[in-house]
Amino acid sequence: MEDDILCYNKLLLYDIIRFVYPNTGRLTDQAKGVFTNMRIYHPVRGVGGALRENSFAIIDDAGVEIGRGGLEFRVLKKMLPERPLDIELSMNAHPIASDTLFGALCARAESIKSEQGELPARLYTRCAIDDSEKHEYFTRMGFDDYDGDELFVLPVPQDMSMRRRNYVPLGTKSIDVDLRTRARREEFLMSLKDFGYVEHASEWLEARMKEPVFIARAVYQGSDFVGQMLVTGNQSEALLEMVCVEQKWRGRGVACALIDEALAQLSSQQVAYLCARSMRRNTSAIQMFRRAGFDWVRTEGYLLGRDL
Repeated sequence: MEDDILCYNKLLLYDIIRFVYPNTGRLTDQAKGVFTNMRIYHPVRGVGGALRENSFAIIDDAGVEIGRGGLEFRVLKKMLPERPLDIELSMNAHPIASDTLFGALCARAESIKSEQGELPARLYTRCAIDDSEKHEYFTRMGFDDYDGDELFVLPVPQDMSMRRRNYVPLGTKSIDVDLRTRARREEFLMSLKDFGYVEHASEWLEARMKEPVFIARAVYQGSDFVGQMLVTGNQSEALLEMVCVEQKWRGRGVACALIDEALAQLSSQQVAYLCARSMRRNTSAIQMFRRAGFDWVRTEGYLLGRDL
C-alpha cells in the first residue's frame, strides 16, 4: 500500500497543479510543503456510491485521514443529449487537504470523460442554498452556480372538466404498467434509469406501491414503447417521480397527456398538489412542466459545476 500511495502522489501531482493552480502552473512553497506531508490513494472501498477507482482518501504524515471524496457518473443520452455525461463530485476534507483532493477528483473526472469517448460532460457537486462556505469554495475553484434542483407544483383541479385535457396521440394507447412480478418491477426501474431516473432497488418500488398514491402508466404504439410515468405520494401531495418520452415522440403532447391522466386519478382521490423536480439545465423538462401548468416554487439546492 505504501508504494501505491507514493505512486499516486507522483502521478497526481501534475494534474493537481493543473486544476488547483491554473493561473501559475505551479505550487506555492507553502502548498508544496502541505502536499509532501499528505498522502493520497484509492481507499479499499469506494466513497459513497462511487467505485473504488473513482474515489480518493488523504492521510497526513501521522496516518490520520483528513479527507475523502468520490465521483459517480451516468450517461444520460436520452435525458441530456447535448451534454450526456453527468459526473457528480462529493468530498469532505480538512481545509488543508481540500485543494489536493479537489484536484485529484477533477483529474479523475477528465479521465472518465476520456474513457467514455470524450462525451460532452458536466462535473458538479450538490450544495445547500444556505451553505455559503461550500458555495464560496467551489466557485473560487472555478465552478459556476448556473444549475440547481428546481421544485415545481401544480394544484390538482377539483373538477377536471375545468381543465383543458391533453390526450395521447392517435394510434397510441395508454395502459397501466404491469408490476405484478419482481422481474417486471426491476425492468420498469431500469427503463426509468435509461432516462436519467435515480437508480432504485425493487424493494423501493414495492414500498411505493403500498402508498395511498401510486400511478405507473405507459404509452405504446402497437408494441413500440412511446413513454411512461411514475407518480407516488399521499393524500396531501403527490410527486411526479418521472415522466419520460422517446425522442421521436417528443413535442407531440405525450408527457402532458400522461400528467393529465395522473391529475384525473389524483382529483378523484382528493389529492391537493402534484409536485415535480428537475435540474435547471434540463430545459426540455422545465418547458414541459410549464406547458402542463406547473408553477416554479423555488431552487432547493445548487448544483455547482463546470462543463468538461
